[in-house]
Amino acid sequence: MYITFIRHFTDAAVRPSVGRRVRRAMSALGAAGALRRSHAVALVTLAALLLLLLARSAPPPPPRPRPAPAAALPPTAPPAPAHPPSAPPAPAASAANGTLAPRVAATNATAHNATAAASAAPAPTRARAPGAVLTRDLYVAGHERPHPELCPALGARLRLLVLVTSAPAHAAAREAVRLTWGHYAARRDVALAFVLGAPPDALRPALDAEDALYGDLVVGRSVDSYSNLTLKTLSMLEWADTYCPRAPRLLKTDDDMFINVPRLLRFAAARANETRTVWGKVVRKSLPKRTTKSKYYVSPLQFPGKVFPDFATGPAYLLTADAVRPLLAAAPAERYLRLEDVFVTGVLAAKLRLRRQHAPEFYNKKVAAHPCAVQRGIAIHMVQYHEQFDLWRKLLDGKTKCAS
Repeated sequence: MYITFIRHFTDAAVRPSVGRRVRRAMSALGAAGALRRSHAVALVTLAALLLLLLARSAPPPPPRPRPAPAAALPPTAPPAPAHPPSAPPAPAASAANGTLAPRVAATNATAHNATAAASAAPAPTRARAPGAVLTRDLYVAGHERPHPELCPALGARLRLLVLVTSAPAHAAAREAVRLTWGHYAARRDVALAFVLGAPPDALRPALDAEDALYGDLVVGRSVDSYSNLTLKTLSMLEWADTYCPRAPRLLKTDDDMFINVPRLLRFAAARANETRTVWGKVVRKSLPKRTTKSKYYVSPLQFPGKVFPDFATGPAYLLTADAVRPLLAAAPAERYLRLEDVFVTGVLAAKLRLRRQHAPEFYNKKVAAHPCAVQRGIAIHMVQYHEQFDLWRKLLDGKTKCAS
């Protein structure tokens, strides 16, 4: 019985070659009838254990060949995004308390419609110069509080849209504009708004109160600073293209400017058929400042050329509506240039072949505050709070006779 058990065990546990050795050993043991049965069982068990050890130390048999799998297609990489991903959005503005939302780096879905439409036919990608920063690397689209109600019917009934770039701390300058030439926004054919960058937290309560009172602060998502004036101007263009695309003319100006709105309306009406044009004080063959101490310093990484393209100076310039979207679409692929007027009305306008027309009515400088000078001009620069009221009085002066 023991011999039979060991025989079955060895047949199942070892390979055929080893099993044959076990069976031969067991046959020899069975023939030795003189040995006592207990000794025979012990020897057989010892032999079986030795053979099992030999079987485990022997190399395993080669694996059975398997059919080769069908050739797999290489994985398809997902398409690269058209724009770099932005950070997750911060909480939006609360409609209940009317406070400005914290700065966020995500695109406002509504305000981004214009950017998406403008990028439907993107410009061909060019190789990035080493160290160069493109505008798309810095600009954050959308607005914290867009105020679309400032431009009813997308501007269909307007003759003029005035967007005034302002710093968060310039509350007095904005108040002076509202109380003087900004009064023309009461007309149904003129709309006016102040465009700011994202303010510091310390100024948010004051801006909340100001916007609750007037409702004319359009706040972008890029941090407000002098070096970010280009980003603020792009935010202005995005707002105009998204919420007021049917306004035929857009005036970009600053909060230290005095604007002769009646003269500007006559200027625009006389050029109603013009398209793809920028009007203002056009500077030609200007050289970039390479001295780092200059306020207008431009690094070769921002502008490698030796001469700026012709551009309209930034204190005030007038755009036709059909120039807004192309400018907005062309900006992301260009090197970021901190001088917004050179970038928008120079670099981008030259690339798009927009006309830049010099208009002497755009003084864009400080002038003698004579009633005739005020009434003949369109834009006067470097105007302080109290000077706005003096210029406003001289604009409305009906006693002084000025030659046409």
